Amino acid sequence: MRWRALPLWFCLSIPQVLFGAEHEVGKDLFLEGVQQYQKGNPSAARQLFEQAAAAGLSSPSLFYNLGVACYQLGDLDAADYAFRQLLSGPDDALARYNLGLIELARDNPEAARRWFEQSAAADNAPEKLRVLSQTQLTRLAEPQAAPAPAPRPDGSGYLAVSAGYDSNIAGLPDASASSEGGFFTEALAAGSLAFQAGADSLLTLDAAAFARSHPSQDNYDSRVLQGRLGWSEYLDTGTLGARFALAQSWFDGERFERRVGLEGFRDWDVCSVTRAIDRCGLLVSAAQVTGGPDFEAYDGHVYRLRLDALRYLGQWRIEGDYQLEVNRRRDMQNTNGFVSVSPTRHGFEMVALYAVNQRINVGGLGSFRHSRYADPHRIPESGGESGTRRDNRFEAGVVMERSLDARWLVRAEWRILENESSLAQYDYQRQTLMFTVEGSL
Repeated sequence: MRWRALPLWFCLSIPQVLFGAEHEVGKDLFLEGVQQYQKGNPSAARQLFEQAAAAGLSSPSLFYNLGVACYQLGDLDAADYAFRQLLSGPDDALARYNLGLIELARDNPEAARRWFEQSAAADNAPEKLRVLSQTQLTRLAEPQAAPAPAPRPDGSGYLAVSAGYDSNIAGLPDASASSEGGFFTEALAAGSLAFQAGADSLLTLDAAAFARSHPSQDNYDSRVLQGRLGWSEYLDTGTLGARFALAQSWFDGERFERRVGLEGFRDWDVCSVTRAIDRCGLLVSAAQVTGGPDFEAYDGHVYRLRLDALRYLGQWRIEGDYQLEVNRRRDMQNTNGFVSVSPTRHGFEMVALYAVNQRINVGGLGSFRHSRYADPHRIPESGGESGTRRDNRFEAGVVMERSLDARWLVRAEWRILENESSLAQYDYQRQTLMFTVEGSL
């Protein structure tokens, strides 16, 4: 697209150096980075800016210069993060202008236009910056060239490989735990193709494959294959779309569930609900479930609603979501009794990551989920307690990430989970330690 051809001088030049009472070593590293940038060596400049941040320097000048260097090197995600550190500060308008440039480089003109509008309308925007923002808005308003008759699809891929230890290997979803620990391996591979369907519309095709293996307990092994066909459209404030989804899962080598459903979603680049949220989204879905030959009890329908939000606070990235899930299944019923597999669930989850520097993030996570099953369990005494099942599941953990380069990272996680149930046979605790290598292809 033509946005890639925009000259780099639209990025404002290195601003004047401003310091508070930051660490002296960090200041020296920063000044050396400015010199390297002025000599035409943005890679060395970026390294020095990151070292300055690690040494304790934290100033608008540092983050702005780091953002410019990362932008010039083509690391748009790192540049995006750096400029966001200036939001809600005295350089807010400048940050929004540069975030607009990043969206142009990402071929996302609608998101870019929103950033430029905010920059031009900011009360503290210098006149020169207003002119630059208006110039970009004028360019965006120009008629677009007709798309090529047969545009090539835009493809992307993702791969994650994990290994770890589970202190209490779980069986079927929320049915039981094995009371036995063991090592496990996981692999997730995903890919997507996007086709331009209009000036602001895309058709997407994506697929994913997941497998988890337990060498000491292979009867708990699981696999999932999923494919989705979707449509999305860029709006003034975000993205609207829908997807058709098909998924098949296996448990212990046997077919477990096949799901066929529809999803609808709406994402907002700037959340209108409250200024305390930077981005937010809504997803609703409905799926028909068909159980495998030995899992007919899981036949039925699943309905979901999910709300998610993202907030940047300095060097913190905070994500949270709420999910409602309603199950209407056949359930397990025979001459020996009845077991419900039709819960209604309310779940909350939050993840907070702190950027120690441009390569290392540390943080924590926590979640709570309440489940109430539709009908009371009626089972023989030897099989456990009878009655209405209500579960409260708590989970907490810590995580550390380190970027290997612009596309790959390694992650270490430690999670503790406890499920408290009104029926004693469903009480269990788990601890999981996992190491992951993941990246984009």
